[in-house]
Amino acid sequence: MSLKVSIVTPTLNAASLFERCIESVKKQSYSNLEHLICDGGSTDETITIAKEHGLKYTSEPDAGIYDAFSKGAKSTQGDIIHILNADDYYASPEVIKSIVEHMEEYNLDLCHGYVNQVTKRGDFIRRVGADISKKALLKKMSIAHPATFVRREVYERYGYFSVGFAIAGDHEFLLRIWDKINIGFLPITVSHMEWGGASSSNCIRSYRESMAATLMHGAHPIKALMRYYMECLKHKLIHTKSY
Repeated sequence: MSLKVSIVTPTLNAASLFERCIESVKKQSYSNLEHLICDGGSTDETITIAKEHGLKYTSEPDAGIYDAFSKGAKSTQGDIIHILNADDYYASPEVIKSIVEHMEEYNLDLCHGYVNQVTKRGDFIRRVGADISKKALLKKMSIAHPATFVRREVYERYGYFSVGFAIAGDHEFLLRIWDKINIGFLPITVSHMEWGGASSSNCIRSYRESMAATLMHGAHPIKALMRYYMECLKHKLIHTKSY
């Protein structure tokens, strides 16, 4: 029997961009999957859309996006869990099939690939993702969670996402588990991520929280602080363009 994949989509008033995400899941060639909506109490048509598509959902106030990630992951039934935000969508119908085959072939606990950051029109901005070590991950968060598939047992053994982080909880989670499990990289574009999400629109806070996450997991304090200031400077000089 094939592994079951659970896709968790956290939402909050996402009606204007939700359909694209849903349709990209429905187009997947891999059939043994479920799509769960973990809603933070939307007041728009988000839940109506979920109902129209026959999706399972929960809707209640939460403590932020990482609380929604964790609630959603705990509510799933799959062997592998993937978190796909409402403004993200799969790059092709073969993505999940390719990831599952790779995880089974190499007995992986976590598999990740590339994400394309795109404009609202879908125009390419840049590619995120790399086959890296924990040492490199301590320097910079170069993995996007919409390209990361994790076996359920990893969450059950090492815990879920910390609500103490508003933006960099995925970085802290990866640092917590990185050298304890079997990780693989598949060089395909997993999903498209629309520019303007929590991390891209709050870059300085993201860098600050990532610095805190690296300090929790062994980074040298002075080097971590230097990297933080360097990233802030690069952002000011290079990444100030509005999309």
